Order: sequence, then C-alpha cells, then structure tokens
Amino acid sequence: MIESQKYDNLIAQEARHWGEVRQDPQNPQIWHDPQLFEIFFGKEYRHMVESAVTRGPRILELGCGEGSLTLELASRGMKVTGIDLSPQRIERARLKAEDIRLQVPPTFIIGDLNTIKLPSGPFDCVVAHDSLHHILALDRLCDEAKNSLRPGGHFLVIDYIGMGFWRKLLAGFLYAILPTYQPYTMKWGLRNRLASFLATERKKRKALEEASSGALHHDSPFEEISQTSIIHELEHRFDILEQRTFCPFWFYLVAKVRMPERMRYPMARLLRSFDDLISSFRLSRGAYVWIAAHKPPTAG
Repeated sequence: MIESQKYDNLIAQEARHWGEVRQDPQNPQIWHDPQLFEIFFGKEYRHMVESAVTRGPRILELGCGEGSLTLELASRGMKVTGIDLSPQRIERARLKAEDIRLQVPPTFIIGDLNTIKLPSGPFDCVVAHDSLHHILALDRLCDEAKNSLRPGGHFLVIDYIGMGFWRKLLAGFLYAILPTYQPYTMKWGLRNRLASFLATERKKRKALEEASSGALHHDSPFEEISQTSIIHELEHRFDILEQRTFCPFWFYLVAKVRMPERMRYPMARLLRSFDDLISSFRLSRGAYVWIAAHKPPTAG
C-alpha cells in the first residue's frame, strides 16, 4: 500500500491541480466547449440527469467539481449534496448556487472521496460524472456509496474507463503530427510525459506502491488511477440495470486540433458518427461507460 505521508502529499497536489484548472487556449478540453460537449456527451449526460430526477429526490453527487450537475439537479427540485476534493471548486459552486437562488439550495461538502465517510442519507440516488477514475480507494468508496443509499436506491455513473495502449498510442501520434492549438515546439517538450499518458491502471497503481512517479500524470497524480475497475467494482456490489460504453476515440482529439471555425462542429458531428460506428460494429470498446446500478431492497 502507498505510504501515508506520500499519499497526503499526492492528494494535496491533486486538490491544488483541480482548484487551479482554468480554460487554456493552447490545450483546450472538450468540456470547456458546450457545443463539443453536447455532440460527444450530451445524450448520455441528459440521460443521467433524467434518470437521477426520476429516482430522486434525495441525491448525492461524488466529485461535483464546480457544481454544474448538482445545480442542474437542484434546479429540477431535487435535494442534492455535492462532494469534491478541491476547496476552490466547492467555493465556486457555492457562489453559483447563491447567484441562482434556488428554492432548495444544494449542500456542498469538501472531502477526499478516498477516505471520507459519506453522509448517511438515506439517499435515493448517488451520481458520479467523470470522477471515479480519479479514486484510488474505489472499492472503499463503492462500499460507502452503497451504504449511503436506501434499499432499492440507485447509483448512476458516467466515467472514463480507458482507451487501451494502441488507441492511446495512435491518439498520441495524431496529436503530435496534426496542427493543434499547442505549437509543435511545446508538444516536443512534452515527450517525457508519454509514459504516463500510455500507462495502464495497473502500472499507475504499481508506481504508487513503489514510490515512482514515471507512470503518474505530471499535474494530477490520481488521473486514470481507476479505469476498467470502475465496472468491476459496481458489478460486485450492485445489480446492473443498464451498461454500455461509448466514444471510443475521437473525443480525445476533437477539441485540440486546429481547424477553421466553420468546420469545427460539422467535423465533430462526423467524428462522433465514426465513434458510434466503431461501437456499433464492436470494433473497439468505448472509452467511456454509462452504468445505472441498483441496490437490492434486501441488501445489507
């Protein structure tokens, strides 16, 4: 297991990183562009929102960030609690909530999901959107989530489960040769980060145990620390009602490649169609997963 002091240093680094994340014109991310996010993740995101509202009203969000999902659920009349590691992001979420002045304001909590004792609900629904792949102690967190749910409650997840070595290698190659918002000189300077980009969940966890940093993300040491284990941990504890993967490849590159503005969104829709074809013909598993899980009414 990872030594306690090392863990404390790494989790503090993780919190600082997410607290300082801002939109970077040279390294654009898909979630900073609402239209690109809608093209690649909108259908699944709306399905999560509608599923959570149907299964509410008492909802707990794990890894709420700056509160977008928590506030959307609260605006739909849900009684929502959001938890995040970063004090800065929680503060920004609280300020957003004050500006909106919801009839039932959400509750925001600062906490490390690896170690936190989740508030006892009992909650009708727990949601996690793109957060579980940052959790080292995923088995413990899933136990906590199960305990916080009422019997018959639901756990809804959209998360990254990994691209695999060859897809990542291809994505890295295309990123290196295609014109992106980051200049080629800067991309060449990132070559020493290739090992961490290609590292599997297993290699990342081994690096933590051996006090090595080569396989860990330079800024976010717990990035992708859980991947396919997300599916396994949920299947071990819950009844799975829905499960499917989506977006095998192009989501990673679409925001980063420089192209004329008039082409950006038509090209994005075309690439999302390619991703859907890859999935429908089962040529590759999706890099993201949607899971709706159920705590049996008789579960202890």
